[in-house]
Amino acid sequence: MKKQRGYSAWLVTWEWSGDHAAVKDKVAEILGPRTSPERVRQIVELLYHREASLSEKVAWRLLKRNQSYRAEFETVEGVKWQGQIICGHNPWLLARQVVDLTIEIDVQGQESATWRDRCTLLEMRQKLKQVKSHKQPDRRAY
Repeated sequence: MKKQRGYSAWLVTWEWSGDHAAVKDKVAEILGPRTSPERVRQIVELLYHREASLSEKVAWRLLKRNQSYRAEFETVEGVKWQGQIICGHNPWLLARQVVDLTIEIDVQGQESATWRDRCTLLEMRQKLKQVKSHKQPDRRAY
C-alpha cells in the first residue's frame, strides 16, 4: 500500500442523511489551504450546481436571487465563521479546512483519503462557550 504524506487543504465532501441520498465519491474537491474562504464558497456553489439542468444553470448564474441552494458560511452565535461552508439539501456539500490529508493507494490502485478537520463547528462553538464562561477581571484605574 502506497501512502502520501499529510497535507493541509480545503476539503469539499458530499454529505448526506440516509442511504437513498448516498453519493459514490465522497470527496468532491481539494483546494489549496491558502485559497480565500470567499473563493472556496464560490467554487462549492459551482460544484453543487454542476449536474443541474440547463434551465437551472441559467436561473442560478443569471438570476442569482432565484437560486435555491446558495453556498453559505456557518454561523457561530450569529457571527459568520469562514472555517466551514455548506451548500445544498440532501446530499449537500461541506467545505472545511483540514490537516493531515493523506491519500492511500492499495494494490488494486483504489484510492482512499483520511484527514483531520482543523476545527469543527462543534469545537468552535465549545471554544466560544468557554471564552464566555471566563469573565474578564474588573479593570479599574487606581
